[in-house]
Amino acid sequence: MAGIGFQLKKMFNGRGLLANIRAYGYSAIVTVGPLALCILLMTVAQQLLLYTKAPYGERELFLAASEYALIFSQIITGGFSFTVSRYVSDQIFIEKYENILSSMYGVIGICVTIGGICAFLFLAGSPLDLTFKFMSYIFFIELIIVWIQCIYVSALKDYMKIVKSFAVGVAISGIAIFICTYFFHLNSAVVMITCLDIGFFFMIVRFTKYIRLFFKVNNYQYFNFLVYLKKYPILFLCGFLYTLGLYGHNLIVWQGNLQHVVADTFVIAPFYDVPVFYAYLSVLPAMVLFVVSLETNFYTAYKTYYNRILNSSPLKDILLAKKDMFKILSLELTFIAEIQLIMAILSVALGLKFLPLLGMSFDQIQIFIILVLGYLFFIIMYTIVLLLLYYDDQRGANWTVVIYTVGSMVLTLLSFLFDINGFSVFIAAFISLLFGLRKLTNYLNNIDYYTFCSQPLIAKEKND
Repeated sequence: MAGIGFQLKKMFNGRGLLANIRAYGYSAIVTVGPLALCILLMTVAQQLLLYTKAPYGERELFLAASEYALIFSQIITGGFSFTVSRYVSDQIFIEKYENILSSMYGVIGICVTIGGICAFLFLAGSPLDLTFKFMSYIFFIELIIVWIQCIYVSALKDYMKIVKSFAVGVAISGIAIFICTYFFHLNSAVVMITCLDIGFFFMIVRFTKYIRLFFKVNNYQYFNFLVYLKKYPILFLCGFLYTLGLYGHNLIVWQGNLQHVVADTFVIAPFYDVPVFYAYLSVLPAMVLFVVSLETNFYTAYKTYYNRILNSSPLKDILLAKKDMFKILSLELTFIAEIQLIMAILSVALGLKFLPLLGMSFDQIQIFIILVLGYLFFIIMYTIVLLLLYYDDQRGANWTVVIYTVGSMVLTLLSFLFDINGFSVFIAAFISLLFGLRKLTNYLNNIDYYTFCSQPLIAKEKND
């Protein structure tokens, strides 16, 4: 993530438990904070609608609209997230900060235009109330902006401002929901969506303020970052396919026998979507821990190895640095796998105990267990993808993601024939994990070749 490593290393350099807590807290906020916040607010609003005995149709409509906004906002911004993160990191490294603020406006402009047109066309023919359509549209656009801003927020040095922005945003939406439901007895879907709009709007304003205070110069070159789309097209494709892979199996299930149409507009499959939602929560802690380990322990060894090569250090020192890098890489991968295994076991145990209390059936809990095990392989696969990108093996990373995304969607389609749900994620994640491990192992075994021999002897400049 753009710039997060610089701040994390400073925090971990401080001694004591408090410094480590601050570092993990910062990583959690910028890594899974936006998604966790969105899920939290949606869950709270849904439970309040249930508690206040809102009509079933209103609860169903709110769930469908918020789910669509969450999924498709991430799909639209997914490809840009990888590319722009690389662009921002490079600009920070070469200290061309004037390019960063303008690029944020450019990315937001492109994604909002694409998402806005798609959402307008989708809602135009809907029989829903105009007010609800407008508020849902605003929520969708706000999520697009928040996902993009999070790339830039990760480069800010004052993580407490980020924490406060999230906390206040949650509080504003939560208080608004509470007031509307308990004092004014307004428990409709449009009211819940409006409350979410208010909280996320505040967050966008605060993030924009902090980003502009940190990156003070705007050179008005809003679309310079598009050069990176041409320079790293595989990176864009990898980001898009990764995001599509998160929800592609849901999109396929929506077309099957579990399909449920809400208000003649939204096609969902609550029987499958709910277990997916709870299973996905099991990978969030591992994502946070991985960002910390990657940007601190591994990056230090990685940088040492390549610095010794660039500085023409003795061969003995280079080989020693390579050995240390391999050792730390192995330890970090093992650590992530162990943590996720523990989280999977814990999630299954808690799921068996508490999910029935939330109204989930035995068949849904079975799907949940299979998905938790599938996400165990998925998060390790995702870790390997990021490591391949660290070594600039973009093709290896992209093919690993392609195998998972295409595999999970095709297998989900085939599962209709056998009425087996959940196994598509499990199988696709396992196969893509094996492929990714093979690609990473092959790269590391031949790292000397890729480092010393794969570069061109004479640099060539391309004439645009």
